[in-house]
This record gives sequence, structure tokens and C-alpha cells, in this order.
Amino acid sequence: MLTTLAAAPVGVPLIIDRIAGHDFAARMSRLGLNEGVSLTRLDDSVAIGPAKINGPAGEITLSGWLAAKIVVHLDDNSRLPLLECVPGDSGHVEGITGQPNIEETLATLGVRENDRITFLRRLPPMIYKAVVDGKERIQINEGLAAKIFGDTPNGTAQFCSVGVGERFTVQQILAGAHARESLESLGIRPGVRLELTQVAAGQVVTFSQKTPIVCTTRDGLRLYFQDKDATRILVKAAG
Repeated sequence: MLTTLAAAPVGVPLIIDRIAGHDFAARMSRLGLNEGVSLTRLDDSVAIGPAKINGPAGEITLSGWLAAKIVVHLDDNSRLPLLECVPGDSGHVEGITGQPNIEETLATLGVRENDRITFLRRLPPMIYKAVVDGKERIQINEGLAAKIFGDTPNGTAQFCSVGVGERFTVQQILAGAHARESLESLGIRPGVRLELTQVAAGQVVTFSQKTPIVCTTRDGLRLYFQDKDATRILVKAAG
């Protein structure tokens, strides 16, 4: 019976029947996922969270979902999701398990497929307190702060990397519709000024509602998919 990877049972060998969307299918093909390839969905619960890496443009912070969708080919010839790297692991970006906007976001941050990167560390939960256009006080978590890209006196940067009191004008929101709406509701949109007033330790939260769909290919490559991407991969039981 044909179903989507998002609805497929765990622990059962599956065969890819087809992948919807030309660009998405091409991206998956570069990771070795094509029609007829075997894979198995795993019952793994993965806590996602922001990560800091060093890339061609220097140190950048990736939101949890962005980091979860990057597959790294390490120098020891192994391949694994970025979030399974340990500090100091280096290699090149092998591929991305997401839509074209993920590629565009990474390109804005100076990272493209085949670029060399080094995993630095996962980031602890943090709260960024700021003032919007000199009026409204707001606070956002580290994931949202990493998705705000703008101009500072020293060049472009993510909001999570500016200093307290440093001038920052929002240039672009590097996020999907949900996060974009969250920031919009706080008045954060291109053109507004943000002033960071404080960074404080955030509350540790569970990620049960953000657990990616995890699968592994026959050659051991583990991949994380957001539900909306897994629904584009049609599979059937092997044999």
C-alpha cells in the first residue's frame, strides 16, 4: 500500500515509490534518495535546538529546524545530520532535507551545499530582550533571534549575534510562515529598528511537538524530516 513517509509505520523496511516536487526530489537525489531506494522510519525522539557553526562567512547560528535539515559529510567519510555532530567535527554540507527556502536562508547566511563547515556547539535556551523602534519592549527565544537578519554599523548580522545597545535594523526574516507570523505579531518586520537590552538564560522546554521524523537508509545515513517534507515522500512496504 502506498503511503507517505510521514504516515508510514516505524521499524518497517520501506521502498521509495516517488518524491513529489521537482526541486525537492532533486535535492533528495543528491543525498541518494531516489525511486526504489530502501529506508526505514525510526522511533527516535530527537530534541532539536539552535546550533552554532563556523562557515565560509564566519560563525553563524542556525535555528533548530534549520540545523536539523543539514546533512554533513565529515572528514572521516561518515555522513550524519548536523545535530548529531560533536564540537569540532568538520566536513562539507552534503545536502539539505528541506524546501528551496531552506537553501535560500542558508545562502543568506553564507552557507551553500559543498561548503566546508565546523560544528561548534549547541546553544542553551536563551531569552533576548529588546525594544522595537524605541517603543515596545519584547522578548524572543534564541531560535527566533537567529531568524532575524539585519544591518549593524559593522555590516550584516543575525540579531542573536549583536551586542547590547548595538544599532540593528531588520533587513530580512529568515523563517517559514509560522515563525514569520510570530515575529510579525511582535512588530518585527523588515525596516524596523531593534535594540537588544538583555540576554538571559531561558527556560528549558521540551521539544515533544517539534520532534522530526527520523529515518535511516540501508547504508546507515540518518535523516531528519519535518512533517510537511515527509509527506512529499511516497513509500510502500518492501517486499
